[in-house]
Amino acid sequence: MVPRPAVTRMLSEARDGLVVVTAPAGYGKTTSVALWADTDERPFAWVRLDHLDNDPAHLLLHLATAVDQVHRVDPVVLDYLRGAGRSAETQLVPAFVAALEECGPMVLVLDDVHELVAASVDALRALVDMAPTSATLVLVGRHVPPFDLARRRLQGGLVEIGVPELKLSGPEGAAAFAAVGGNTDKSTVAKVLAKCEGWAAGVTMAALALRDGATADALTGRHRLVAEYLIEEVLNHLDPATAAFLIESAVLDRFCADELNAVLGRNDSAAMLDAITRSGNLFLVSLDAQGIWYRYHQLFGDLLRTRLRDRDPARFRMLATEAADRLARGGDIDGALVQALAADDRARAAALVGGDAVRLGFDGRAGILARRLSLLDEQTFTEYPDAAIARAWLGVTTGDADLIQRSLLMASAADHGEPLADGTPSVEVAAALIGSLVGVGGVREVVRHADTVRDAGDHLVNPWWGAATTMKGAALSMLGDPVQARALLESVLPVIDELPGFHAAALAHLAVLDLDDGDLTAAVAHSNNARAIADSRDLSDDVPMVVVYAVDSLIRARRGDISGARAAVRATERLLDRLGDLSARTALLGHVLVAGTAVDVDDTELCERHLDGAERAHRREPDAVGVERWLEQSRALAAARAARGRRPALTAAELRLLPHLATHLPLQRIAGELTVSRETVKSQTKSIYRKLAVSSRTAAVAEARRLGLLSDA
Repeated sequence: MVPRPAVTRMLSEARDGLVVVTAPAGYGKTTSVALWADTDERPFAWVRLDHLDNDPAHLLLHLATAVDQVHRVDPVVLDYLRGAGRSAETQLVPAFVAALEECGPMVLVLDDVHELVAASVDALRALVDMAPTSATLVLVGRHVPPFDLARRRLQGGLVEIGVPELKLSGPEGAAAFAAVGGNTDKSTVAKVLAKCEGWAAGVTMAALALRDGATADALTGRHRLVAEYLIEEVLNHLDPATAAFLIESAVLDRFCADELNAVLGRNDSAAMLDAITRSGNLFLVSLDAQGIWYRYHQLFGDLLRTRLRDRDPARFRMLATEAADRLARGGDIDGALVQALAADDRARAAALVGGDAVRLGFDGRAGILARRLSLLDEQTFTEYPDAAIARAWLGVTTGDADLIQRSLLMASAADHGEPLADGTPSVEVAAALIGSLVGVGGVREVVRHADTVRDAGDHLVNPWWGAATTMKGAALSMLGDPVQARALLESVLPVIDELPGFHAAALAHLAVLDLDDGDLTAAVAHSNNARAIADSRDLSDDVPMVVVYAVDSLIRARRGDISGARAAVRATERLLDRLGDLSARTALLGHVLVAGTAVDVDDTELCERHLDGAERAHRREPDAVGVERWLEQSRALAAARAARGRRPALTAAELRLLPHLATHLPLQRIAGELTVSRETVKSQTKSIYRKLAVSSRTAAVAEARRLGLLSDA
């Protein structure tokens, strides 16, 4: 016995009227009422009903005999109830009610009330209506015959206990484990409770299984203890037609009548679901108040699917395949994947995973891609290019060079010259798109790979034209061709909204070109848009977003937002660490931009660290002459600051402000020309005064000229 304080408290509040306790087999209905009886001072008379009680006269005599066990019933009444030929509702029920009135306060429990049918139900309904207030009637069963419960709810005097109340809580689950000598570790108990959905019999069987060496993961509807119980207590009590419907409908994890009709080829699913619900098989769980969508209890569903798979594997595969098709058409890719795997259809499973792998990777949902890939076995990656290419894209987003290489080799070996599920014309084009992003052979190889993808058609027929054009534009920028680079990057913006990762990258590379042109206003706009996409789509862990956060750090530094710049630097450094040696050109650009940020925020150690990183990456990317000037500028600024010794160095933002201080323009006008706020100009001016050890604008200009920071012109 496991104490059920919450349920016992609810039952104890029933001092008269009717109590209804309904739940499937094994939820502890009878046990809960017995625990209530232990705490209540009133006598409890118990009746366990069976098929013999479907004779109203036998039923009422059975009830009277049970009452006689706890409070003596007049023998004359018992003899009267034994008499033949009397009307149950007009003669026998009133006689029994009169006997109850003589007994005083008591509780009469009718267990397994679902066994009653027809005339006995009418007799019991009459008894419920006529019962004295001193008697509390308790109906316990898997379902309760129609007793006008809706009316009784409105009138009060009805206490209902169902599955939600009977589900075991955490402490109750732990007590059940302890009762059989099982493991009471909280995490194990919680895992079992979740799998069993609080089903008391399931929790107890799990505790027994774990005590004997099983694991929590092994607890399914296929486990011997669980399967035997459900077969004996549920399936064996069903007619063959209902059992067949249950077994086949369990192919779907959640379903409605229309979906079952379509998948199973039936036209009576609504009627079957209604009948099963009314029969009290509450292992069929309604998911809404309207009774439209359903699912099965996890363990019961496991058992049903196993029986279909074992008894008719061909039928199981056919139904699972049909379910996969319907779910995929409805956009439920995860559900469709589960069905395809259940049908052992590797080709379909690979296509489902590959269909939106690129979009998941560059839409902040790489975790979903990783989870789907984890469901596939190694044979699927070996035999189907869709799966292998999808795994390569996961490697791109996580910076796993080994995973990319292995997956591309598998895709090539399995290539039969057919298009991929995501619309890519061929494995060659898919590999080229990945190559354009990774650029293992250098920045010129990026251009070559991008052209391979672009040659497969424009954005109207080729889903990856925009992605490849972004990569080519970024590569041309690094090769020192800013005009062509800008033309490509600007041309792609209108057609790349559906690929937010590539969209953010295109904007970030445009911001770099803007900075190179000295157009801070345009750079701010492009960088802010890129950062907004990356943040809103949760792309901060995608390695290709290095350029987005790196250029954001530099622009923030130049606008005087030091804390924002440092936060963006931290994000960039995290991505650079994950990038490793995967893409030298990406590492080069990231290190150079952060080195520039370090110069602006006057952080010598940060600058030196990223200059070293940029030098290493540049040795692997010697053709990236477009970035070389940035590298040389940062190196020269760092050297100049080192040469000035201990005097505090002015940041790049402060150096840009200094010539304006030599004019007679007010701070508001200076702020407008520098496209920063007046407060930023004010704080930078104070910083200049402090670093030059002066207290006025005139003195600052004079000291700057003396130090050679300003010319006399």
